[in-house]
Amino acid sequence: MKKIFPLAVLLTALSTACLAADDTEKWYEYDHLYFHAGTYIHYSSSKDHDGPNLFGALEAQKSNDWLYGLALFDNSFGQFSQYLYGGKTWHFPDDWENFHFKLTAGVIHGYKEPWDDKIPFNSSNGWAPGVIPSLGYKKNGFGGDIIFLGNSALLFTVGMDF
Repeated sequence: MKKIFPLAVLLTALSTACLAADDTEKWYEYDHLYFHAGTYIHYSSSKDHDGPNLFGALEAQKSNDWLYGLALFDNSFGQFSQYLYGGKTWHFPDDWENFHFKLTAGVIHGYKEPWDDKIPFNSSNGWAPGVIPSLGYKKNGFGGDIIFLGNSALLFTVGMDF
């Protein structure tokens, strides 16, 4: 398990490199910021679930639909956690153009003992790679997403550009 941290760093580096797919843009340049916040619900209840199910994230979104961001949340077990990620958004065609599919990849930190086995590939110091898909709707700078958190939960967010 201690070998997972380099894998997580490599995964983040690869996603960041993809953000600069257009040679005329630098990876850190972005079109606008998008803030979204929400709450999650578990597929099944557990007496181990603790604390508020609150989530907040700030994304830098690029005109070529690549993005990068940082999410802050208390995990299901009341531990402060973070997700540093890069990703891409794909828009649905024609009459569905305001709907999108988003896929992000990065590193998750914060799942520590005794809950360190609750996410795959978690290292003993609380770092794990993450790949997270979502479906959403966005129009005139306001949006909402349903984010699929593996076989554990659904995260519902609302957000806005600024």
